[in-house]
Amino acid sequence: MAEAKEFFSAAKHALEEVKNTQREPIYQAAKMMGDCMLENGLVQLFGLGHGLAFSMELGYRAGGLMPFHQIKMEDLLLRGVVSPEEANQPDFNDRTDLADKLWDMYNIDDHDMFILISNPANNGVIVEFAKKVKEMGRKLIVVTSKAEAEASVSRHPSGKKLTDYADLILDNCAPSPDMVVSLKNGQKINQVSTVTGNVIAQMLCAETYHYLTGLGHDCPVLLSANVKGADVHNREISDVYLGRWNS
Repeated sequence: MAEAKEFFSAAKHALEEVKNTQREPIYQAAKMMGDCMLENGLVQLFGLGHGLAFSMELGYRAGGLMPFHQIKMEDLLLRGVVSPEEANQPDFNDRTDLADKLWDMYNIDDHDMFILISNPANNGVIVEFAKKVKEMGRKLIVVTSKAEAEASVSRHPSGKKLTDYADLILDNCAPSPDMVVSLKNGQKINQVSTVTGNVIAQMLCAETYHYLTGLGHDCPVLLSANVKGADVHNREISDVYLGRWNS
């Protein structure tokens, strides 16, 4: 149990760091998200690699807010935009040409804003996508490990990273590299970024709810399918964004 206890201690420490250092950025992010939702905008989520877990934490989840849409690299394959052979190439996430293909594949509205998630913040496709977000004049929140982003080398031709385009950065407080448990042979294992990232996602949801209700607005909260009448309720609040949240 020594390794399990070490991981729990490391994860707890990282969560304390999030609580102590990210309170104000999370409040600012929630205000941005709330203002977006008040204008009938969606918060577009794009997580690369394990950053996808952050998107899944917010996207159409019972007990969460409705106005989110997930952008997924796998959709390029599922919708026939790229071939299986292309998707299996090791440089797939560094193809800058895929940013436009992703954007054009969805029904993105003028009122939408974006949250992009990546620990190293350096892959070509997500950096190019961030560049496009700012060229289109949209708000951009970046969720990353500041330590890992600073240590990484950009894979974008410009040399820039995701953080160079952010209006606001949320630090998941993971170390670089994101491995926290030491083995007897000196090797390290286990990561905390998904733990802290998912907690940040839920904190954002809670703070956005608080912000909106504080202004006197009702919040479109999704109900569990196990709750009687949930399907009618969920359809009612999701139909407002039909063709956008599930585009």
